[in-house]
Amino acid sequence: RTGRVPELTMADRLILDFDDALVHASDLALLDSDVAWLNDACINFQMTRLQHRASAKGAKKRPRESEGGDGSCHRPPGEDDLFLDPSVVSFLMHQLPPDDEDYDHEIANLNRGWNLPRSQSKDRRRIFIPVSDQFGASRSAFSRPGGGNHWSMLLWEVSREEVSFGHFDSSSGLNREAAVAVARKVVDVLRVSNSDHDGCRVRVVERKTPQQGNGHDCGVFALGVAEILAAMPFGMEKAEEELQKQYDERGGQGEFAIRLRRRIGDDIRRLAASK
Repeated sequence: RTGRVPELTMADRLILDFDDALVHASDLALLDSDVAWLNDACINFQMTRLQHRASAKGAKKRPRESEGGDGSCHRPPGEDDLFLDPSVVSFLMHQLPPDDEDYDHEIANLNRGWNLPRSQSKDRRRIFIPVSDQFGASRSAFSRPGGGNHWSMLLWEVSREEVSFGHFDSSSGLNREAAVAVARKVVDVLRVSNSDHDGCRVRVVERKTPQQGNGHDCGVFALGVAEILAAMPFGMEKAEEELQKQYDERGGQGEFAIRLRRRIGDDIRRLAASK
């Protein structure tokens, strides 16, 4: 007897494929709701969207590449921001243990993909890393379905002088353990091509962040942090002040979250309609 392929439900229907960031109807429904916790697909879409905006902005600022005597193209020092897919962070944390036979190979691949500054380089790089509390869980806990209750944003700034991590958590301190675990792991990716910071202690600074007033807006707040900080210059000296200013100007914490949900949802619909 031949099996019948089940029909897709409306919730399973693919709304948008934006540079491999897939958004289904069920994902869009989370953004349309004022009380839903955002899943990986929602986080990944907006991180991908921010990546596109940063790349376009960097291309406009960057002088035209000049051709070297060997026929190669030389780009000026890079300062482009990188916005990570949460599934990549999850892979790094739970599917790539140090004793894996492919560990060095996979870490080297990530290093090349992230285009991290090399030893003695004057390049600078900012990496925005969405952190789920599940990233700090054990591998056995991670394998159980239904895990993950909180999102925060980790900002990693790499320069020749220092490697710094700022953790922006809308439920202050709740994700610290996971953020520290992620920071320690991503530094391994940097050390593949950069020995300037070998042996340095990984230090994650908890940054003052506008606090959510409920149990479901953590993902929206994390994305808001990334969007606001991406518009700022390199360095976190004025990050805390600017975050609170932007949240206040956009109606305060509760209104900020609702508006950002609507804006991301509208963006998805507009992109889907243009396909």
